[in-house]
Amino acid sequence: MEIIITLSGTKIIEGIEFNAFPPPSTLIKAMEKQWAEKLIENGTVRLNSLEFYQNLENDELGDSTEGLGELKSKGHPYNVSSVNKIFVWCGALPDTSFPTLLSLDTKYDTVIRVVNPLEFTKRIELALIDKDYSFAHPHIGSINYSRSDEVDMKSVQSQFFHWNVFQKRKKYTHQNEYRLAFTDTSFTLENDEPIDLEIGSCLDLVQLIKT
Repeated sequence: MEIIITLSGTKIIEGIEFNAFPPPSTLIKAMEKQWAEKLIENGTVRLNSLEFYQNLENDELGDSTEGLGELKSKGHPYNVSSVNKIFVWCGALPDTSFPTLLSLDTKYDTVIRVVNPLEFTKRIELALIDKDYSFAHPHIGSINYSRSDEVDMKSVQSQFFHWNVFQKRKKYTHQNEYRLAFTDTSFTLENDEPIDLEIGSCLDLVQLIKT
C-alpha cells in the first residue's frame, strides 16, 4: 500500500487524503428514517456546501463560521478559507451518544451506522466521477473544536491543508463529528445547490441501529 505524506502532514492512501490513518472503523449519524432507508436501499446521498451550513437557521447544524478557520498566536489571528467550494457529508465518531445526535434536529428519528467509512467514501467519489463532476480526491478526518484557540507559531505552521474544513467552535464539541470533504475544482458549482447522488445499494455498508 503506497502512502504519500503531504507537506502539511496529511496522508494520501488509495486516492483518499487522511488527517489521521486509519480512519475510524465505523461512523454513526442521525437522520430522518425515510432518508436512512433510501440510503440503505439505493445509496441516496446528499452533499451540502460549507456555505449552506453558514446560512442554515439551525443552532446545531448551522454555523456562520463554517469553513472559516481561525487560530491565534500571541493574540494575532491567523485566518484561512477555501477558494474552491467544499461539499461535505458529516457523521459522528461511534462513541457519540444517540440522544445527542437525535437532538441536532427536530426531524431526526433514526440513527444509522456506516460499517466501512473508507468504502463509503470511495463509493461517493465514484458516483461524483460517474456524473462528470470535477473534484479533487476526498479529504476525510475528525473535526477539531479549536477555532480561535491561542497557539504558538509552530502549531500555526503545522496545520493540515484545508484545516479550516475540519475546524469548528468549542460549542459544538458534543457533536463529535467526523467529516468527508469533497473539493470542487470546476469553479462552476453554486453555493446553495446540494449534490444528490445515488451510490448504489448500501445494504453491506449501512445499518439502521435506532428508530
